[in-house]
Amino acid sequence: MLAGEVSYAGPLRNLQRLMMQPIRIGGLTITLLDALSAEHEEAWSHPPHRHPWYEFNYVGDGGLFTTSAGTEFRIEAGHSYLIPPGVVHSHRHGAGEADDGFCLRWQFQQEDGGDAVSLAEEAEFIRCFSTVRAYALKPETAAPLFALRPESSLLSLQTAFAGWLTGLFEDWRAAASAAPLQAHDHGDIVVRQTLLFLKAYYANEVRVQDIANALHVSYRTLARLFRSQTGLTVVEKLNDIRVQQAKKLLIETDMPMKQIALAVGFKNEFYFSNLFRQVAMATPSEFRALRHDARAASPRSVERGK
Repeated sequence: MLAGEVSYAGPLRNLQRLMMQPIRIGGLTITLLDALSAEHEEAWSHPPHRHPWYEFNYVGDGGLFTTSAGTEFRIEAGHSYLIPPGVVHSHRHGAGEADDGFCLRWQFQQEDGGDAVSLAEEAEFIRCFSTVRAYALKPETAAPLFALRPESSLLSLQTAFAGWLTGLFEDWRAAASAAPLQAHDHGDIVVRQTLLFLKAYYANEVRVQDIANALHVSYRTLARLFRSQTGLTVVEKLNDIRVQQAKKLLIETDMPMKQIALAVGFKNEFYFSNLFRQVAMATPSEFRALRHDARAASPRSVERGK
């Protein structure tokens, strides 16, 4: 047992009670997918990878280096860091070091049907958490997680976890609004326009060269700028958008898989199923069944304002 394990083992057990228990705040559903210890032996490293969930990592003992979207930063004991979905990242130890801590993984789901103000606030909540933050979070960030009590009811734990996330959101939103405005460079504009293009035409056949032609840049320039700013290739981002749209259709309609594949831009149902599984960690059929089962179970929720 490493020195840091004693301090977080209790809170980790409490968080594990929340796993796969959806928490609802207005039209936003938060699902804690995993809460696990993370002990890495000396000289550990992990190659570049990405995942479809938010991942919060707390380092209780030791330290490591993490590279997120091309920027490397250092995490010391007591600090933490957040990796949004789809962001390419990697980890490594410095010479002679190891680390020990815990990892939380969760997903957000925004439901349609709310008023315009609520929908905008919920979209901003997700957007804020999806921003790449290539730096270690201060020790106070994890403090509310250590205050969780083992005798607490499930509802109390759900409320506390939702409160921790909303507290992070308020801190980050305040920090962003206080930051000085910066002029967008040409690369930033190209990436933003590429994202608009992908969101508008994901259901069609999309070629990277066509986007480059529309933006009056070369294929190589577009590919380099997009990868450097997002950590993804243009095709990877296009597939992420298609999978997200497919999730909505799987939840909100009874369309057969072949029709959903065509509706989000895939001509081949089998390719759609394989790629969906890579991004969502479940086949389309499994995802639809899980969402329907979750709704049928009507889990206890944390309502807005409570």
